[in-house]
Amino acid sequence: MMDVGLKAWAEIVRRVYPDLPILRDRSRWMAGDFERPSVFIETDLVSDRVHTPQADRIIEDVGLVFHFDKERVAEEDEGEPIAFDLTPFFTYLRQKRFCVASERFGIMMVIEPPQLRPKADQVEFTCRYSYLLHVDRVSETGEKINHFYIEHEGKEINA
Repeated sequence: MMDVGLKAWAEIVRRVYPDLPILRDRSRWMAGDFERPSVFIETDLVSDRVHTPQADRIIEDVGLVFHFDKERVAEEDEGEPIAFDLTPFFTYLRQKRFCVASERFGIMMVIEPPQLRPKADQVEFTCRYSYLLHVDRVSETGEKINHFYIEHEGKEINA
């Protein structure tokens, strides 16, 4: 369940660009074995801490690489890159005030201000984000922990 963030970003990209191919396999991306235009998504875990007894706060970095399509005159021609319009993507994030809910995974991602690195045939979008992930706590015997006991004035009380 640790790739929830990656899948949630794929869901966001799919909402904004429904026909854009999404790449998640790093080896295919590094080999250049993908069609253009497309987007490559990669997440990296920064922190995983207990937030409440039922949830962990996950902090991750994300990198989205939007690859431009190329205008080719002939089949063997390398072609000139056709710039990809990221305005709908940023408009969507601004409309959501950089707090985007994933309908499929039930998480709310709080996104920090992103950085853009334009290159000749691609644009890299990077940022840090966090979300709460529901975690079932279990005891050593495999049972869910539903009861918590506290001690008050020498007596054990079911809380």
